[in-house]
Parts: sequence; C-alpha cells; structure tokens
Amino acid sequence: MTILKSLPRLVRFGVYELDSHAGELRKNGIRLKLEEKPRQILGLLLEQPGEIVTRKRLKEELWTNTFVDFDYSLNTAVSKLRQALGDSADSPRYVETAPRRGYRFIAPVDGRESRQSSAKVMLAVLPFENLSREPEQEYFSDGLTEEMITRLGQLRPRQLGVIARTSSMRYKGAGKEIGQISRELGVGYVLEGSVRSDGNRLRITAQLIQARDQTHLWAETYDRSWEDVFAIQEEVARSIASSLSVELLPATEEPLAQAPSTHHTKSSDAYLDYLKGRFHYNKLTEEGVKKSLVYFQQAIEKDPEFALAYVGLADAQQLFGFVGPVSSSEVISRIKPAVMKALELDDGLAEAHTSLANLEKVFEWDWAKAEMEYKRALQLNPNYANAHRFYAGYLSVIGRHQEAIQEIFKAIELDPLSLVVSNEVAWNLYMARDYNRSSEQSLKTLEMQPDFAPAEYTLGLAYGQMSRHEEAITAFQKARNASGNNPAILSALGHVYAIAGQRREAEEALNELQKTSRRSNAPPYWTAVIYAGLHKKEEAFEWLDKACRLRDVWIIWLRSEPRFDSLRSTAQFKDLLNRIGLAP
Repeated sequence: MTILKSLPRLVRFGVYELDSHAGELRKNGIRLKLEEKPRQILGLLLEQPGEIVTRKRLKEELWTNTFVDFDYSLNTAVSKLRQALGDSADSPRYVETAPRRGYRFIAPVDGRESRQSSAKVMLAVLPFENLSREPEQEYFSDGLTEEMITRLGQLRPRQLGVIARTSSMRYKGAGKEIGQISRELGVGYVLEGSVRSDGNRLRITAQLIQARDQTHLWAETYDRSWEDVFAIQEEVARSIASSLSVELLPATEEPLAQAPSTHHTKSSDAYLDYLKGRFHYNKLTEEGVKKSLVYFQQAIEKDPEFALAYVGLADAQQLFGFVGPVSSSEVISRIKPAVMKALELDDGLAEAHTSLANLEKVFEWDWAKAEMEYKRALQLNPNYANAHRFYAGYLSVIGRHQEAIQEIFKAIELDPLSLVVSNEVAWNLYMARDYNRSSEQSLKTLEMQPDFAPAEYTLGLAYGQMSRHEEAITAFQKARNASGNNPAILSALGHVYAIAGQRREAEEALNELQKTSRRSNAPPYWTAVIYAGLHKKEEAFEWLDKACRLRDVWIIWLRSEPRFDSLRSTAQFKDLLNRIGLAP
C-alpha cells in the first residue's frame, strides 16, 4: 500500500475518487470492488497523470516475483482496472496504452498537473431561488443563474469547469443535498444563492460551498434598487465571479475574462421566449422543433437585435432538416441568414460560430471551414458544452473517432444531466464501433428518462450490430411508439429485420417508408439503409446517389455508418465519398 500512500488522501477524476489511505476506489461515493494489483497500477498512474508509466517500472515495483508471467499478469490487471472505470483500450477515457512502452492516465485529475489535460476545478451554479414567490420574478432569478454560469465559465476556462445550464436547472426546486448534487454532477464546489424582492429593493445572496465537507468558503449579500434588472444581473455576476476567482483558482497574471452579458437583450420577454425555445428544441422531435421555432421568432420580434435568438432560430431550422419533412435547400435558405445576422450582431458569440460550423458541416460539406469555426467557438468559450458536442459529431463524421469520443466526453463532463449529450455519447461510440459501451450509455440515458426515443434508437443500433436482433427490434419499436412514424426509426427497424433474416417484415417496412417518403419528403438515405440490409446493392446505391444529389442531411455519416459496411469496398461507394469530400 506504500504506492498509494505517496498520493494525496483523495484523488478525484470524473465521477471517481481514489482514497489512497484506505485503498478504496469509489464511483459517485459508492465503493467499487477492485483487486490490489489494479488498484496499485492506478496509484502509480495517478502519481504522474499525462506521463507514461513504463512496463519496466511496473514490473520492478509490483511484480518482484520472477516466476510470474509478467506480461499476462500486467495485461489482466490493466483490463480489470479498465473494467472498473468503464474504460476501453480502443477509445480510452482514463488509461491509455503506449504500445510496447507502458500506460498513461489521460483524464483531468483534481489536484494534479497533467501534460495531457490540466486538472480542472469543477463548479456547479445551482438555480438562484426566488424567495419573493412572485412568478413574474422567476425570469430574474433564472437569468441571474444563466449570467453566473456564462461569466464563471469564461474565467480562465482551462482551470475552471462550470456545469452547463441544462444540467444545473434540473435541480430547480429539487431540494437535494449538496453532497448528492456533487456526486451526480462530479463537482467539487457548488455556488447557490437567492433573490428577494421587496418593493423597489432587491437583495441577492450567494455562497460558495466545498462539497466534500459542506464547508462555506465564501458568502456575500448584494442590496440594490430595482431599476435595470439586466444591469443588476451583470454587475452582481461580475462581482461574484471576481470573488470566486480568488477563492478557487491559483494566482496568475492572466487577467479575468471580460465576458459579455449572456442575455444580449434588454427585453425580459424576449429572453423568456428564447429559454422556452431551447426547452422545446432539446426534445429532438418534429413537434418540439416546431414549437421552438415559434418561440425563437417571437423573441426576435420582441428584440430584433437579440443575437442568441437568431442562433436559436438557425439551430432549430437545422434540426428541422433532420426531423422534419423539408428539403436541404429550404433549410439552407432559412439557416444562413439567421447565422449571419447573429454574427453581425456579435462576432464574439461562441454559439453563433458553432451554428456556422454546423451549417458548413451538414449542408455545405466544407470540412476545413467547419473545423475552423468549431475551434473558434471553443476558443471563445471552452466551457460551451454544445460546441464540444457538435465538434465531436464532426470528428466522427470524418472518421477521427478517438478524438470524437474524447470531445463528447468533454461535453458530458460539462453537461452531465443533459439527455441530448448523454445520447450523443452513445451515438459517437456506435460510430466508433464500440457497441458494448454504446449500448451501456444508451441504457444510462434511459435511466434518466425511460421514454426518451433517441436513446431507444441508439440502443437498437448498437444491439443490431451486436446481433442481438430481437432486443434491437424491441428498442426500435419503443422508439417508434414514443416518437411517431419517424423515418429514421422505421428505416432502422427495416434494416434490423433484414439482417435478422426476417425479409418479409423488412420489405413491409421498406414499402411503408417509401409511402412516407412520397407523402412527406423523407430523406432517401433511410431507404438506402434498408436496401443495404437486404443486400440489394444496386438499389442501395440508387438511393444513396439521390441522397447525395439532394444533399440529404444524413449523407454526411456515410463514411462512418456501420450499416453500409457491405458496400464499403466498392468503387461506387468510394465515388460517393469523393463527391461528399470524405474519401479517406
């Protein structure tokens, strides 16, 4: 145990915690079973995160018995360690293999420097409580929470990770203990506060709590007159951010980021419409997108200079291209003006650059420009979870799967309770052909919300590739019941029927899909998926060619999609990849 005792008492990474003195590995506070050798290897790796711990050193320190088969014993111990961490040798999150040399720990570690990724202090801003109990004051307390998240997220972002609004707002009115919130979000610190209005006076309180022992590190009260509510939010957020920077971050000559207001509007009604739009957008359904479009348009009508509302409008129009009955040309004509208007109003808005990157990726197929815009967005706000999420999708599309998985895990670290991000972890793992972890992630998402159709869909995709055909069919049927007659799900159902040898059912799904296509302009990509499952290559290529000509939004996944593996070696397939600009 001397190896572990050379570490600090508690070493944290993600949702895990190693108690080096007790020799215990915990996940979300729950002790995991881990044998001594894997635990000692973890201890050595955590002594030097980002550095290679050589096989020679591991042998000298842990396997002094020369009669033991060292290679077999080491490989077994590392495999057990990865199993305990839910890790993978092919797509590592924690333990990376340096071939023929050794291993290194690649995740951020609380309290340790790493050349691979510097350790971040993780903070959650809980929804500020409206003590006035007046419903019309809710927008102020929610707005203050949003302002704090963005402003704190731009403080030396390589050192401070701030949980995204999507996850933080799930605790509104939940009444959960700080310790439980800390474990669920994987954070070491929590900022909580309240807002009370009395006539023309406003009192705001805030306090910083260290989750480990519930210690109150800092607290402050702000008394203001009720005049310009957004100016008050910005002033208080700036003051709190400055104080927390001193409490949480190491001394540095680097100046504090001068973050702009998160609202970019003086209209509380416009801001509320924007928040409602995002709520419906995140449902990822045709109905949800339609509702979000209405709210984003209302926000713009109330404030034509509201940059974020134009971003929301562009994002919703793009998502409508995936879930709605519209052509790509229609979608482009609606997205581009909204994105360019947002950038005209605020070129420093990470959300706008992310939307532009999505446009270049999905519709223009300008891969170099798309990556440039994603990197620009992350430069502006490294704590913007959606930029990491969409950039992960880009990396997956072009076949850089290990980078994609690293990027999507950055998104889930910042937004751990987001159903959308959680599901896209599974999607990226599926495209990387890590079907076991993909199915496990989909099940985790379904634990959060059992009727979430996208998670049933990705679960079915993974099961299909694992030849668990009946389970895949069940998952797709559940997804279909939860989302209506979605062509992507109908296509997936037809494909899995085909590869399971149930050709009659596959043909029925194909006929139904083609009827749907004639009625509602369903993407031709999905018809090609069923034909590929039926091994009808000529018909599959006919529909893929149509998808390419029409710039079907789904065609960008052609290079990575496992369901087209039976076509991959042909000259026609390579020609299609060339047309999209995705040839290896």
